[in-house]
Amino acid sequence: MKNRLKNLRERIFASEGYKKLPRPLRWIIGSLSNNLGYKLLSLLLAILLWNYVITTNTSITRVKTLYGLTGSVNGQSTLNSNQLALTEDPTGALSGLTVTVEAPQADYSKVSSGNVQVMLDLSSVRNTGTQEVPLRATSTYGRVRSISPQSLTLTFENLDSRNVTVNPVIEGEAEGYWYNVGRSNPSLLTVSGAASVVQSIASARVNVDVTGMNSSAVKVLPYTLLDADGNEISQTMLNRSTSSISVSLDIYPYRDIPFTTDVASLVTGQPAAGYVVDSVSIQPESIQVAADQELLDSLTELMIDPVSVNGASQSFSARATVSQLSDFKNVSSEQVYVNVNIVEEMITGYVENVKVLFSGTADNLVASYEPLGVFATGPRSAVEALQQSGMTVSVDLTGYEPGYYLLDSEIDTDRYPDLSFESEAVSVTLTDVSTVDAEIAE
Repeated sequence: MKNRLKNLRERIFASEGYKKLPRPLRWIIGSLSNNLGYKLLSLLLAILLWNYVITTNTSITRVKTLYGLTGSVNGQSTLNSNQLALTEDPTGALSGLTVTVEAPQADYSKVSSGNVQVMLDLSSVRNTGTQEVPLRATSTYGRVRSISPQSLTLTFENLDSRNVTVNPVIEGEAEGYWYNVGRSNPSLLTVSGAASVVQSIASARVNVDVTGMNSSAVKVLPYTLLDADGNEISQTMLNRSTSSISVSLDIYPYRDIPFTTDVASLVTGQPAAGYVVDSVSIQPESIQVAADQELLDSLTELMIDPVSVNGASQSFSARATVSQLSDFKNVSSEQVYVNVNIVEEMITGYVENVKVLFSGTADNLVASYEPLGVFATGPRSAVEALQQSGMTVSVDLTGYEPGYYLLDSEIDTDRYPDLSFESEAVSVTLTDVSTVDAEIAE
């Protein structure tokens, strides 16, 4: 124990710190050390003195190694002002760094990852291509002796810029509602960065989820940059005019509403002479309409802008526009097909001097008839043609005796498929020719 105290005392008295003490103070400490009780007191004073020397003498240092540090990127704006840009994000390589710091003994315990900064400084880069860029580090306490790794291998290209179209994509479903992106702000965004990266950008996609929504709204959303194949492009090393897109959503209730079947409101004008509009149909028969709920509730059927039939002599189809479009927020189709069936005018005409053919007449009988006519109903051209050409009816006289009769006639409807008839009774007189011949003979 005495030897240890002696050695410690000798080390203290031989130290530079002790020698720098004022001479009176050294004499007092030396005197106290010659007595055992005083020796212990002098030892305590010496230890306190040694601690003071250590804490005030910056030449006494220790080295501390810090692991797992994360660096930052500096000088990005300077790099861009030099019309250069990084092709890839270096932040992944700036994690897990190791830094060695030499600090005075008094500050050794203060050295930590919180007060050591590691930076990748891009401001000194002046050329394109792949090159080594050194890492730099600073410490609040002491000085940095080493960094691992010391540098990063990075590739630089010329700075390029382009405008990119914003493409909102609706996701989800608002059941029972029509939804649409009214507008996006901005609709174009400006992106700048490494030429090869910028030129690969095809669009900026904004995913807009409408699930459960039932009214119009404005959403501020992030976007994803995509290449022509739909692959995502990292934005970390790109300069963008905005980091989000404002999307206006139009959301309105909808309902399927049929079109009117009133022919008078579907067509306008007059067909050619002798022709009429027989029927009108619309395809599709109904469309989906989105509008304010009050308007939807008031609608029972839809109208179209009437189709002209002026001078038409045959059926046709035409496109027509749905009316009231200005009041609707959306319709599933703004135009429909109108099928107009044009037919000849139906008339009833009287056919005179109808010829009568008799069948089943007995050999001794001769039939005669009074002139008669038939009412024919059908297309005007067919009735008028029949009036010009005349027609024939038949009467069966099987079993009839001489005398006067009013008999029904038969008409061969197969000859006149488009016509219907209403015939008069045929006035037939049957005469026995054998009696007539005998009277003539007498």
